[in-house]
Amino acid sequence: MDRNQRSRNQKKSVPPRKGQPSHRNTKSAPPQRSSRLAGSQQRPKGSGQRPAKQPERQPPKQQQKRPRPQQNPQKPGYRSSAPQVQRRVTRAEQLRIRRRKAIIGVLCVLAVLVVGIVLSINLLFKVTDFRVENADRTTPANTGIYTEQQLIDATGIQVGDNLYGFSTKEKSDQLLAQMPYLDVAVVTRQAPGTVIIRVQPAVERFKMEYSGSWLVLSEQLKVLRVEPAEPDNLVQLDALLPEGAATTPGSFLTLDAPSEPTALATAMPSGTATPENADEADTPQETPNEVLNELLGELDQYGLLDGTTVLTMQNMTELSFLYQGRVSVQLGTANNLDYKIRFAAYIILDTGGDGLAGSDRGTLDVSDQQTDGTIQPRFLPAENPVATPEPTPEPPAEDTTDAAADAAADGADLTADAPQDETQSQE
Repeated sequence: MDRNQRSRNQKKSVPPRKGQPSHRNTKSAPPQRSSRLAGSQQRPKGSGQRPAKQPERQPPKQQQKRPRPQQNPQKPGYRSSAPQVQRRVTRAEQLRIRRRKAIIGVLCVLAVLVVGIVLSINLLFKVTDFRVENADRTTPANTGIYTEQQLIDATGIQVGDNLYGFSTKEKSDQLLAQMPYLDVAVVTRQAPGTVIIRVQPAVERFKMEYSGSWLVLSEQLKVLRVEPAEPDNLVQLDALLPEGAATTPGSFLTLDAPSEPTALATAMPSGTATPENADEADTPQETPNEVLNELLGELDQYGLLDGTTVLTMQNMTELSFLYQGRVSVQLGTANNLDYKIRFAAYIILDTGGDGLAGSDRGTLDVSDQQTDGTIQPRFLPAENPVATPEPTPEPPAEDTTDAAADAAADGADLTADAPQDETQSQE
């Protein structure tokens, strides 16, 4: 067998590939038909031939699924198709969540409490009665020229009103404005339904001339009434008021007094300078109202207030008062006011037997306080005025020094048994 014949036999033995026609008996192979009916008609019954193998039915191709539209992750309701992995909560986050829940719980409790308090105040606390007291909370109250019912009506508070539905400060100011003859008026509340009114009646103490009329003032400088003529039996207050001051009845006055020394105080000899003037810049400046209250207290303490007829406060460096219309007391500044008035009372009331007589008239100067703390008083009688010396060629400083020495010699007998400054004696 040669090589060509062997290769031909090998080609015959190799089966044909699927889908390709076989090279063996290609001419005699009958055509294949897919219809079973056509095959049965061509192939007679009872023939011993094997029926041809029908081609396998190919399964229908699976329909390709339509791809889902891609969702925007930024839109609400977006859900990722990837499985969510549950993250483990840390201990710090747990503490933060607990703290947030605790804060929310506390806020809720507070909100409930506030709502309950508001409802209870509006529904439970109603004004049921009134009580009028003195300023020191004693009863029965001294209401002055007013009755208790007038004071209650002036507040504008009615029985059945909410106890906490008004401002006590506004009601107090309303009472002081509507009732001029009250120096003190304080409105307070007491649960469950009592309104308390504490008052102190005003007493006529001063008269003050202003803009052609006379103002009648209380000790707290409250305007009680305005008179066209000068009233009697009142202390005349000679002071200044700021421009545009309210002088209607029921208003309180604020005094305005300059503190610059006048020409007389500037021309005083240098040897008579007092330590109070040197320390005046270091001490806190008092208001004229405070100085007036202090002056009234000292005059009342040493028995001079009832006899005082005029108080002069035009300048804070030249304070003075007139006692019984016959002795004018010069106080100077408000420093050591207690010591000055005590010294003046010792001389005027003749406590030690070496003071002024009840008929003496003149000017008593107790403003000259020496470096050792003692006061060198000078009394100038009104019946024997000192004649003005004729001008001399000597310097005026020498003349003033001699005059001061003579005045000191005249008042030496008044300081023999006079009271001493307690602060200096303790040192």
